Amino acid sequence: MKLRKYREKLGFVRFYSLLLIIIGFIFYAGFAFANMNQANLQAQNRVLNKSLGNVSNENERLQSQYNVLKVELDIAQLTQEHAKQSIQDSVEREQTLKEQILFYQRVMAPEMTQDGFLVQRMEILPTLSERNYAIKMVLLQHENIKAVIKGELAMQIHGSAHGKPVSFSIDALQDEPKTPLAFAFKYFQVIDTSITLPDGFMPERLDINTDVYKYRKKRGSYSTTIKWQEAFSEAQSILD
Repeated sequence: MKLRKYREKLGFVRFYSLLLIIIGFIFYAGFAFANMNQANLQAQNRVLNKSLGNVSNENERLQSQYNVLKVELDIAQLTQEHAKQSIQDSVEREQTLKEQILFYQRVMAPEMTQDGFLVQRMEILPTLSERNYAIKMVLLQHENIKAVIKGELAMQIHGSAHGKPVSFSIDALQDEPKTPLAFAFKYFQVIDTSITLPDGFMPERLDINTDVYKYRKKRGSYSTTIKWQEAFSEAQSILD
């Protein structure tokens, strides 16, 4: 009703002209408001892009710093490993040299040790067969005047089975063909043999006895006891 009164009062042309002006103003205001919002959004977008660029640059800087530190850490770890390996190699070489020097001192300079026959070293190693072991012994004699000595080793292996003490002679456990542990040497001799332990038997020590002869004359007797684990551990340390 009001629009009709305004239209009658203003006339047809003036009314619709005014209406078009109002509509145009509304469109203009909406367009200007949209442009202003767009400008604000663009400004915010530029700020966010700039912030994102700063964050990206900072991330690249931190990543580069991390890579440098990682390389430095890897180099430090590698250097430490090489140093540890070098120290271990030096210790092993020193131990080997000490053993070699001791061995040759006993052979070539017997005055530095006790006189007489000696089982200088025993090594026990497991073979590929179950409960089968290879035994190696190094025999020496200590005298200023060297002469060939002869004899035969008698060995007893003591241990336990099912909670009870048990002993076996070496010939009872030797693999076929069984061979006597005979020796005849002037300076030193290596004796090898292999044995198979019975099921359930836990070896603990080896008793070695022999009569030593020189020029068919008995020079004396020798006996010693070697712990199984010591001979086993010594062989393992040499292999390692």
